[in-house]
Amino acid sequence: MTSSQLALYLAKLGLDNPKGCNLAFVEQLIKAHLARFSFSSINALQNKRLSLELDTVFTRVIEDEQGGYCFEHNKIVMIALQALGFDASPVLARVLLNGKWDNPRTHRVTLLKYNRSEYLIDVGFGSKTPRILIPIDNNADVCDENYAYHIERSAGRVVLTLTSPKLTPLYDVELSEAFESDCDVAHFYCHQHPDSLFVNHLVSSRMTQTERHTLNNLLYVYRNEETAEVSETLIKDAAQLKVIIKDAFLLTISDYEINGLYEKAALNMSETH
Repeated sequence: MTSSQLALYLAKLGLDNPKGCNLAFVEQLIKAHLARFSFSSINALQNKRLSLELDTVFTRVIEDEQGGYCFEHNKIVMIALQALGFDASPVLARVLLNGKWDNPRTHRVTLLKYNRSEYLIDVGFGSKTPRILIPIDNNADVCDENYAYHIERSAGRVVLTLTSPKLTPLYDVELSEAFESDCDVAHFYCHQHPDSLFVNHLVSSRMTQTERHTLNNLLYVYRNEETAEVSETLIKDAAQLKVIIKDAFLLTISDYEINGLYEKAALNMSETH
């Protein structure tokens, strides 16, 4: 990551370049990234070939604000942390949301080593993304406001489970060395395979300190965790979808693209009802 890219990234996050490496800054960066840059399947749903070459990813996600998923968001955060002097590297995980433990490793996470301890950083797991550093030296329970997580550490792997508000196994991380080429293979499956969730469904999420925005095809849900307000909006047309994508998820999309997205999302809604 060039110095100009790093400066632009930190400016969009509203963060200053830290004077030294510390975990407090990393947690600030995690929260700021999740609040500013949305998780989204928009590009994958349009059957675009999405390069993971750094300059291309940076332009797509940070400069053009098109959104992305784990292979894009977590790569950007990892490279930014490396540029700031942190010891960060990629690892791959098996997503457990469907209850199966033999899923392929299709989720990218960042492993951070700091003062002889290890942590996981994730800014790309959609609406269930933890907004905190995950310590993984030992079995542990950690909390982030209304969300609690259990970390199960064994030799060479970590299982992360959401324990509150609803018990949900999230993913099983294998701590063996992973290379960018490993990520490229998993990324290709996730954005090109006809059975991939991201190829077939419009999903997006963005979370701030007190708010969570989620989009599942044409159902937009807003949650305010401070006031307990929850509202659901069933999107009726492409114009309304574009407004929500822009205002709630801070994403940029053309009129041409929005029409195709709406048609695909509407088809998904009709098939599930």
